[in-house]
Amino acid sequence: MGLIKRKPRAWELPPLPGESESALNERRNKQYFHEQVQENFEWLARIGRPIVFSGAHVLDLGCGHGALSIAIAQNGAKKVVGLDLDADRIDFAARNLNERFPELVEKVLFLDQDIAARPERGRYDLVVSKDSFEHIEDLESVTESISVLLKDGGKLIVGFSPLYYSPFGDHGRLLLPLPWLHALFPTRLLGRWASFRMRRKITNISDLGLNRLTPKQFRKLFENPKWRIVSLEYNRGSKLLMPIMRMLRRLPCLEDYFTVNIYAIIQLNFTAIQDDTQTGATG
Repeated sequence: MGLIKRKPRAWELPPLPGESESALNERRNKQYFHEQVQENFEWLARIGRPIVFSGAHVLDLGCGHGALSIAIAQNGAKKVVGLDLDADRIDFAARNLNERFPELVEKVLFLDQDIAARPERGRYDLVVSKDSFEHIEDLESVTESISVLLKDGGKLIVGFSPLYYSPFGDHGRLLLPLPWLHALFPTRLLGRWASFRMRRKITNISDLGLNRLTPKQFRKLFENPKWRIVSLEYNRGSKLLMPIMRMLRRLPCLEDYFTVNIYAIIQLNFTAIQDDTQTGATG
């Protein structure tokens, strides 16, 4: 019996005979959007708790091609703003919205914009971020911007993978042949390797869009009275080795290397801070 051939992912699609580069990119974008539509179901299930989008104002941070933003609107959100710093992805998301989902045009807005530039304060019921936190360089600044944009009692819904130090945490961008190699070698050597393989200058892992976030660093982002962690789950999913990874990550010395993903719901609670301050002042 022959091996089952895996269907190529969007970025692996080869050009068709006579196909232009722009046409190939468009075909890849469309397949990537379709892949994300399918992955949204699992991503939402991994959060572990039902999320009520009906009537909500939602910000989708790192929206990419817009699949999750559209799904949220289809699930009853009043308004969805999708943000991403990749202008090409935002261009596709906006065109795809107009062409395939005209009934949602008044509900969904895609913007190539930094979250710090958003003018609203306390507008959003939910900020969602799917597979983006492992790429964002200045997470402290970003989480502060999120806290400004959320309503009191609003929630950040975040899930991302793979974390950098986990087996394939380089996202395949270093073109390494074995798991964990990126976590075992100095970044200087990795930069030389990547520069050689990609034929362009790579000086740091951040040049590849990876921030090397660890579970401890993620938790530290929310060690602030204004945040309340509603749920925090690691290594969600049903892949074969995940139970072993869940067990090994409990050892402090192995947590970074065996934490593949993080899924969390984190609530903003300014009222509690104000109540504590007033209590302290009058006590």
